[in-house]
Amino acid sequence: MNIAEARKLLEAADVFFGADPDEPPELAQTLNMNDTWGWACADGEYVPDEELPEVARLFWAYGNCGLLYWVSERNDQRRSEFHDINRAIEFVRYEEHIRKTIPNDTKRAYTYRCYVIGEFNNANQS
Repeated sequence: MNIAEARKLLEAADVFFGADPDEPPELAQTLNMNDTWGWACADGEYVPDEELPEVARLFWAYGNCGLLYWVSERNDQRRSEFHDINRAIEFVRYEEHIRKTIPNDTKRAYTYRCYVIGEFNNANQS
């Protein structure tokens, strides 16, 4: 997926703040993370053009969980005060680890892996 295709997908999914003539233009490419890391937290994460294909891939594969994961990873594995957000991030972290460890789709599909959400940093990641 190229940059233009990725931008089109993410714009159609309405995950950005959006363009507003009274706001800075970069908000049109800033993920809306309001109330993600804590209540009444106005937050967003700008997505540089070169990162759009990866963000779109994560969104396509994992939905909003992929976006949460991407923002968390960009911010030193940032965690939320909300446990459900942290579980979503950890789910994608496990799945991405498996995808990177076993890049072949067919082999990965038939490789048994088991994990427990809440134990990623304690698990043997070989």
